[in-house]
Amino acid sequence: MNNINKKQVLIAAAVTAIICVTAFSCYNSRKNYVQIMAVTGATPIAVKAEVKQGMSLEVSGYTERIYKFSASALNAFAPVYLRTREVSAEGKFEGTYRYSGIPVLHILEGVAPKKPENAPFDRPLDMVVTFISSEGEQSHFSFGELTMTDDSNPVILAYAREELLPSKPKESYEWNIHKGDVNGLRLVCPAEKDSARYLDNVVKIVLREIEVDNSILPVMQKGTKCSSGSVKIVDGKSAAPLNLSGVKTVTLKDWVRTGHGQGFKGISTAKGYDLADVLMKNFPGAAPGNYFLFVACDGYRTLFSGREIFTTEAGEAMMLITDVDGKKLPTGTSMGPVKDYYVDRETWGMTHIVKIDSIGDIK
Repeated sequence: MNNINKKQVLIAAAVTAIICVTAFSCYNSRKNYVQIMAVTGATPIAVKAEVKQGMSLEVSGYTERIYKFSASALNAFAPVYLRTREVSAEGKFEGTYRYSGIPVLHILEGVAPKKPENAPFDRPLDMVVTFISSEGEQSHFSFGELTMTDDSNPVILAYAREELLPSKPKESYEWNIHKGDVNGLRLVCPAEKDSARYLDNVVKIVLREIEVDNSILPVMQKGTKCSSGSVKIVDGKSAAPLNLSGVKTVTLKDWVRTGHGQGFKGISTAKGYDLADVLMKNFPGAAPGNYFLFVACDGYRTLFSGREIFTTEAGEAMMLITDVDGKKLPTGTSMGPVKDYYVDRETWGMTHIVKIDSIGDIK
């Protein structure tokens, strides 16, 4: 057999393999549909989809090792099936869709973060999580917003998509700009008001630290009991006392507090100041593209994205807590992400709020 024939045979084999894989995936979805009909007589819409062969994911950066997930490994994760109404960052409607995908939480909770030994804080709650596409485009999140929030609108890596069409359209329906299935893993953020952080063809997740001036911030002191009588706001090289004059006050009742490490902590009433209003008052022009680092007197740190604070329902409920169950906090003001599933992003005895203009892409 000459070289040309060999090449033709290899190409034909590769094409055949792709067709077989696609057919197998379609067969599995069709099989699930038929099984539901046979057992119940129902005509289902939400049918389990399979992760397509060729899809893969790598998680690296400040981690114990490089984690690589093949399609079969990704298919083993517990999936979700959700609907989105997508609007661009410019306010243009982009359509309605159904996605099958893996919550990013399910991936990150199996990954072991590992910071440098000289890191100013030894936990991952001040870290940035960067998603990178096969084309090199990037989208950035705080570690906490992917791991500590509740499960109502999880950030997912979608591996299947269907257009969600009206049942009785008056004419040809052209509002959905995305046609057909996804070609790779699509980052979907259903809790946010726009699709600015959505990203197609994700192939990598990188965990990393932010760059801040640590010389002005408290040093981490594990197990130390401390309190803070004041809070400084830091914007670039300037620092000033926190100004709460005229800031909206808020109260939250029936706040169920559960910690990641020690479990149930109580059901409380919290009083304080609306966080978004605090930030707008102290950082004029604060926007969704900014990030905010909250630091406590013992060096504890939590990083929040402006998009979480300013564009989600959970962000609308965030507060600076001054009182719990009718008593002033003895440690001083605390950051209060009161809609989180776990309370680990609370920052008791807060001393600093640092504004970070933006997170740069990985070069």
